Amino acid sequence: MLFSILPLAAQAQCPPPSKNTELKTNNIRAPFKTNGSHFFYENAEFEVPKGSGKTTMFAASLWLGAKDAQDNLHVAAMRYGQKGIDFWAGPVSNEDSDAGTYYDKFFRVTKEEIDKHIAGFEAPFYITPSSILNWPAHGRTEHGESANLAPYVSVSGKDTYTPLEGDYPLIRGDEAIFWISNDKCDSHTESKGEPLGVEILSMAYAYNNPDYEMQHTIFLSYQIRNKSANQYKDLYVGFFADFDIGYGYDDYIGCDPALNLAYGYNGREIDGMGQPWAYDEYPPAQGTMFLNQKMSAFMYFNNSPYTVTGDPNNANEHYNYLRAIWKDGILLTHGGDGYNTTSTNYTNFAFSGDPASKTGWTENAPDGDGSEPNVPGDRRGIMSAGPFTLNAGETICVDIALPFAQDLDGDNLSSVTLLKQNAQAIQQFYDNQNYECLGANSGVTPDIFASDITIFPNPANNKLYIQSSKFKIQSIDIYDIYGRKQFSILNRSSGRSKLSEANSQFSIDILHLQSGIYFVKLFSEDNKVATKRLVVVR
Repeated sequence: MLFSILPLAAQAQCPPPSKNTELKTNNIRAPFKTNGSHFFYENAEFEVPKGSGKTTMFAASLWLGAKDAQDNLHVAAMRYGQKGIDFWAGPVSNEDSDAGTYYDKFFRVTKEEIDKHIAGFEAPFYITPSSILNWPAHGRTEHGESANLAPYVSVSGKDTYTPLEGDYPLIRGDEAIFWISNDKCDSHTESKGEPLGVEILSMAYAYNNPDYEMQHTIFLSYQIRNKSANQYKDLYVGFFADFDIGYGYDDYIGCDPALNLAYGYNGREIDGMGQPWAYDEYPPAQGTMFLNQKMSAFMYFNNSPYTVTGDPNNANEHYNYLRAIWKDGILLTHGGDGYNTTSTNYTNFAFSGDPASKTGWTENAPDGDGSEPNVPGDRRGIMSAGPFTLNAGETICVDIALPFAQDLDGDNLSSVTLLKQNAQAIQQFYDNQNYECLGANSGVTPDIFASDITIFPNPANNKLYIQSSKFKIQSIDIYDIYGRKQFSILNRSSGRSKLSEANSQFSIDILHLQSGIYFVKLFSEDNKVATKRLVVVR
């Protein structure tokens, strides 16, 4: 794909990004801002379970650091947006562009809307929803913007996005939020770094799936385009996370390089001291993981801007943390708190052992099993991938998952064990999707089985009706929002069923279900699977 190469001078129109939105299709409420800072308004807002008032992350964001051919350092990074801004709304564009205002928005679309569009765009009186009609598939080339922006499926066969002729957004998940940003619009007041001149196409998405790990995970996809004339070397792409497991001052941090997973967990068995946002007993663990890149480093730092192990204050310190180097240039060392000016036992991965078994280097056994634990505190971490070379006009794609786990039969440490199990399941799910960069494979057909299934009424009270006009339904499972199976109808292995006839309507008695959200999982005779969301009211 070819991109126009623009000089690295700042653009003229640089209003501060001002919009926010929330992804909340499963059991997580995750806020996003167009300034590049995730999950933070005035307080922590990454809420799990959704509606509980309890949160596991204070903030998160993308970090980039690289050197050009003359070894000049370029850095773009955000944390909370309180000190400044490194990312602005819109693609890289000409100086006369109003992109900073025009693109200061989120584009939200659901799989349900897309399925209805696929099935009905040719039908009389069908009205294309604005989410599909206004999808930002193409940039305004007269303003120097990229010709192609948001991914889409072309049903019309035309070279331009034509939703009235069947074209539709190419998303992942059951709900997706898409936005466009760049780091070129003005001086970087957050990292103090020189701009890279990149535009970033971002998609946050989640699945309405009854499996526990899917109900408690959101996903992020970043397409990073080098729109400058620079040839970048030693590029590191990082994901910063301020883990606050409920009460934010009693936490530990760790990673599992084999799973490309970083995580925060509670440093004590009981979280907090009775605060409404604390988890109390059975505190969970929260992860961030690369799905399509190898984690090359995981570095942590503390809530303190004035120490060598605290928050970064300039571009070089941000770039150091991307490479597991302390602010003063000392390499991360294995053991203790990782800062040792005399040790040569260097490592790229902070606390990479297993907290549950106290093997390897962990916060609860920093110098081996039986050693004095670190003092829990307010931990921040940055996982990174690299180094990469990114030439002018090239693109790099980074996919990330944010898994969650809470072992209600265990403790703070067994939640880490469960998190690692969930991370493996999520990676397997992702690998089975065969995703291309920021979208599913072009040419992938919609899920015909799912679009053929109708459940009604929804919301339901006493009876639920299920209808399929084309497929033979073999069995039906119903789950609650926590992934617990409520009941099954028929046995998938039986091979015979009164539900196996196509063109039929079936009724299910749901009187025993309490008010709430459920998932109806249907299996066809030829092993197709569809999941429908059900609301029960009493």
